[in-house]
Amino acid sequence: MVGWQSRNLPGVEYRQAQTAISAYFIKESRDFSLAYPTPVLGKPWSIPLEFPLYQWTAVAVSDVTGLGLTKAGRVVSLACFYLMLPALFLLLGRWRVAPGHRWLVLAVVVTCPLYVFYSRAFLIETMALMFAVWFWVAFERAVTARSLGWLAVAAVAGTGAGLVKVTTFMLYLLPVAGWAVGRLWRQRASAWRGDLAWVLGAVAVPFAATLGWLKYSDAVKALNPNAGFLGSAASLSFTLGAPATRFSAELWAMKGRIMATQLTWLPMLVACGVVALTLARTRLKELAWCLAVFGAALVVFPILYAYHEYYYLANTVMLMLAVGFVVVGLAESARPRWLLTLAMLLVIGGQAYAYFERFYPVQRGISAGGDGLTQALHLLTDPDEVVVVTGQDWNSMTPYYAQRRALMLRADAENNPAQVDAALAALAGEKMGALVLTGPVGSRGWLVERLVARGLEPQPLFYWRDAAVYLAAADHARNVRRLDELVFPEVRVAPGAGKFHEQPVNGWYQVRSLPRDQRATFDGMTPAPVRFFSSYGLTLERANGRLDFGVHPVTRLVFALPAGRHVLRTTVLFAEDAYRADLPEADATDGVEITLSAAGPGDTAQVLGSRLVDPRHRPQDRGRIPLLFEFTLPAAGEVELFIGPGPAGRTTRDWVMLGRLVID
Repeated sequence: MVGWQSRNLPGVEYRQAQTAISAYFIKESRDFSLAYPTPVLGKPWSIPLEFPLYQWTAVAVSDVTGLGLTKAGRVVSLACFYLMLPALFLLLGRWRVAPGHRWLVLAVVVTCPLYVFYSRAFLIETMALMFAVWFWVAFERAVTARSLGWLAVAAVAGTGAGLVKVTTFMLYLLPVAGWAVGRLWRQRASAWRGDLAWVLGAVAVPFAATLGWLKYSDAVKALNPNAGFLGSAASLSFTLGAPATRFSAELWAMKGRIMATQLTWLPMLVACGVVALTLARTRLKELAWCLAVFGAALVVFPILYAYHEYYYLANTVMLMLAVGFVVVGLAESARPRWLLTLAMLLVIGGQAYAYFERFYPVQRGISAGGDGLTQALHLLTDPDEVVVVTGQDWNSMTPYYAQRRALMLRADAENNPAQVDAALAALAGEKMGALVLTGPVGSRGWLVERLVARGLEPQPLFYWRDAAVYLAAADHARNVRRLDELVFPEVRVAPGAGKFHEQPVNGWYQVRSLPRDQRATFDGMTPAPVRFFSSYGLTLERANGRLDFGVHPVTRLVFALPAGRHVLRTTVLFAEDAYRADLPEADATDGVEITLSAAGPGDTAQVLGSRLVDPRHRPQDRGRIPLLFEFTLPAAGEVELFIGPGPAGRTTRDWVMLGRLVID
């Protein structure tokens, strides 16, 4: 299975890490309480958002099967997605779709690229979706047949949906409520009262459980001085939005971009719309109903669906049902059978194309997970130590991959010494392992002083990208030795920190003059460059036999080549966090310009080839993409591979890597 062995979490990695870190510490501490650990905002370590059924299940699957936790989480997500399909099969019966035709609709759903990609993510989404769709089916059948069995299924499934993800449950209450109101409206008084009793009976337990959980989780979160922004009251405006946000052109543009590029293949949707209006009009009513439910999510939760593509896991099934009804309309018509076959080929082929263009390059990569910072934190701190992190909001990726508990200071906390003092006081008795201070120290010297008082060194021991990392003073000798022995991607040891080989940064260096361990950075290049310039130092990632060389702008690699025809082959890979859809334009990468030039007389140079790689604005530049330059040198000489900033001239989040590089 594509990417199954990888330990990273492709696709909204920060959100997956939040779920995964809870599961990891539940497993490690065997803490299966309702106040389960999510150790990213300090003590108390619990900040429960969703009911931890998904996390408990992932841990149980890991325990029983021996699978690693990441694989176990993927198994649970995938199982929930496929367990939803029987409910869809039954649901199609409410629209009198013949059993044989229902399989065509399910084929549309299972080939949706969004679900192919995210159904194996470490996310609660498919579990919530499974419960919500089963609740829909069970609710209607319980009320229609007055069946105690279906009533029990509705109570269990509705409770599961409400507890696991309340926004998904709220979305599916819309079609359920619409169906119930329509049925009650058509009933006689005596039947109306009876149906109402069954309606209320089906939702009573889910409503009570969901409200009870929200009240309990709010009480637990209130115990943490840093978690005030997570309370139900504080997050309500973000969750439900305001009238202005429902009609915001900017937010609708963001939602439009997600719908056009992330859910399925847009030309296929357009073609299905044409077919529905011309050749398959018998199912227009059902199609419109499904589209209405799909669109309702965008209106009810205007901000969530603008910023988070993974939220579409809840409602894209309705879009796929709409596409399915186009196919059903053709199947039920007197049109030639070849037309139905052609339509299915268009739908499935189009969705396969969209998956391989957008998601496959991201999913197929095999990674050990994390980055140079998390690798260093994992090896330079002890498991029982706490890491303090600034400048990363409450993104759980750093503590998850480092496998450390963290006090992550959001921007408001960084500027509030009293709040930080309260958070540090709550950590009395805990040993501080590290401070990751992102950006310049500036006015945050007071924070360093407080951590020095808790046992950290007054000066950073190493830097990673734009973050300075302060470690425990008592472990200085050990940490210097480990930094001298090991290479962590993009980690630069601070000057004067101890015995180590200085990182070659911001200057020209001869490769043959480097220490042996630094020369090994170029093992993936044939031939090795003769000299280089790097603004941020040498970075090499090794995972499953693959070598990736960090080329954050500005990087310049000079190769000495003989005369003749040559071909330069390599691959380019941007970190997904560099171009996340939720990032403001100024905080995302604007791409990098990669240029190959041949040295000419004096300081002149002849451009042999150039390529702009811009994953933010060009979906085809996402994932690992090939880079090839063909050129001829009339005489032996040097060529330079230049990696510079994109069109805006910014180097923000230009987190780009070259794979193995060969010049034939």
